Amino acid sequence: MDFDRLGPLDPGGSSRRSTAPLTNSTTSNSSQKNNKKLIMISILAVTLIIASAISATLITVIRSRASSNDQNSANHRAKPTQAISRTCSKTRYPSLCINSLLDFPGSTAASEQQLVHISFNMTHRHISKALFASSGLSYAVSNSRVRAAYEDCLELMDESMDSIRMSMDSLTTMSSTLSRDDEPSNAAGSEDVMTWLSAALTNQDTCMEGFEDISGTVKDQMVNNLKDLSELVSNSLAIFSGSGDFDLTGVPIQNKRRLLGIEKQDNDDVVGDISREFPKWLRKRDRRLLSLPVSEIQADVIVSKSGNGTVKTITEAIKRAPDHSSRRFIIYVRAGR
Repeated sequence: MDFDRLGPLDPGGSSRRSTAPLTNSTTSNSSQKNNKKLIMISILAVTLIIASAISATLITVIRSRASSNDQNSANHRAKPTQAISRTCSKTRYPSLCINSLLDFPGSTAASEQQLVHISFNMTHRHISKALFASSGLSYAVSNSRVRAAYEDCLELMDESMDSIRMSMDSLTTMSSTLSRDDEPSNAAGSEDVMTWLSAALTNQDTCMEGFEDISGTVKDQMVNNLKDLSELVSNSLAIFSGSGDFDLTGVPIQNKRRLLGIEKQDNDDVVGDISREFPKWLRKRDRRLLSLPVSEIQADVIVSKSGNGTVKTITEAIKRAPDHSSRRFIIYVRAGR
């Protein structure tokens, strides 16, 4: 029997030839898989590009529509009436005056006299919203200094609301006495309104004085909340003065002074802790000044209706106060004279 053919296989013989197709087949399968991966990646990339293009198109369309809606809204905004135009022409900020009045219900049907009360009401509402928004910042107060400035601002805004509310009440009273020709009563009421509005006018500036050397979220939010408040109060003051025989030309929008009143003390000496007699925002040296007997205070201007002082009205006294001063400008008002 011929068993030589069953000997060892030749390494270079049929065995090599038989593995060649397997190697080619494996390479072919690997190439196919790579091709499939490339195809899938290409499809995914194209899909992402298309999706991005669609998203960009949608964003553009949405923004375009929003812009168009804003444009249409602006175009369809009610035009100011003659009463509003004439009223706002008396103010320092007529554009703000017109826009703020148009946003308030009933303004387009109001007369010039009615717009005085509406401007008070509108300003009161803006300050109320600012106070509400600011009250929610308590959680962000980080230290005692920021808290002191923050709480002072809240107190000042609350005082501004009271001042404007009293102005509205006084305006209502004056309107009811017009039919009786009670000129002395109306004149006194008008002086009160101007005093209250002048006090409210300086509150925002005094508020921000506490934040001068402070930075951070609380200050940024407070600045944003207080935006336009001084201008709105200024407009209300101008509208009111324009409705009567009052000349407020030259009264500064921000003069860093406050009109303060203190109750009459039983004696002229400072007894006990004077900090209890005044609000927290008032500095110690100013508290001491206001606690001194009248005879020891050297006033820059004395207001007296009888003519015995420097000027006869508070308005004239405010006009004389400098815009910038290294010391306190003292106005002494003689009550009941």
